[in-house]
Parts: sequence; structure tokens; C-alpha cells
Amino acid sequence: MAIPNSSFEVPKDQLQDRSGVLAQAWFWFFRAVHERLYPLGVETSFQLENNISVAKPITDLKVNQRGVSQAIVEFLIQRVTSDVELIESGSFILTYNPVSDDWNISLTNINAPDNSGVDFTVDATGQVLYTSSNEAGTPSISRVVYRMRTLSAKSALYSSVGAR
Repeated sequence: MAIPNSSFEVPKDQLQDRSGVLAQAWFWFFRAVHERLYPLGVETSFQLENNISVAKPITDLKVNQRGVSQAIVEFLIQRVTSDVELIESGSFILTYNPVSDDWNISLTNINAPDNSGVDFTVDATGQVLYTSSNEAGTPSISRVVYRMRTLSAKSALYSSVGAR
């Protein structure tokens, strides 16, 4: 779908029309801004638990194959206790496989600068899960901060969203 007036040039029209409704030029401007910025993701934080051996979901870190074919997740893990300080930064890629109707995860970092003891997996529904090692000491920080960027890249052959 082509968006009229899709540049970032600020409209010269009034913000509202005579009836008080957002003017058409401003509507298209804000829509263009939203469509460019939305895929960049929003920074989110999730509290990690210590010593998780059975994978648990990271709330709100889930992709839907109906609208997304790939997601890049950038993350920072902070696990600080009275005995240890582990900081891990990196990213992983989630890719939807339409034939098998499941997701793959590809880690793109190698425990940099530390190995935080947290491992990520993804289930067939697109939910990202984690496990964590047992770290000694009293925890002061135990979280993952992440941002997810997405690509739709859909085909009418396997998506009700269709080709974009």
C-alpha cells in the first residue's frame, strides 16, 4: 500500500481541520513516521530468576508468524550478586519456517563480555524462553533488557497477511 505524502517533511497545513479532526496531511505524516519507527522496537526489561533448569517464557518476547517472518533481538543481561558480576551483551535472530510452521533461533554473540549463565530458546509458537545457572550470593540485579526489530516479508502462499 502506497502512503501519500510519505516523506518526513512536516506538513504546512493546520494540525486539525475545521471540525477539530486531525488533518489528512498530518494523518499521513504520523502514519509514515509510525511505519518507519515501529519496526525498530521498544526497549523492554524482564526480571530473570536464578537457577532455572526448565525453560521459562520471557513475558512479551514472542513473535507471531502471522505478521512476522524474522526478528532481531538485541539484549543486555545483568546478573549481579554479592559474589559475582556477570554482564552479557549480544543479539539473536528468530526466523519463521513456513513449511514446518515453527521458529529457529540463531545466536550472534559469543558470551561477550561475560557468560551470564542464561541461555535462550524459542518454541514453535514464537515464544522466547530462558534457562539460567545458579549464581551464588544475594542478587541485586538479575534482568535482561532487550529490543526486538521485525521484518514481515510475508507471502500470500502461507500468510493471511499476504505479500507486502
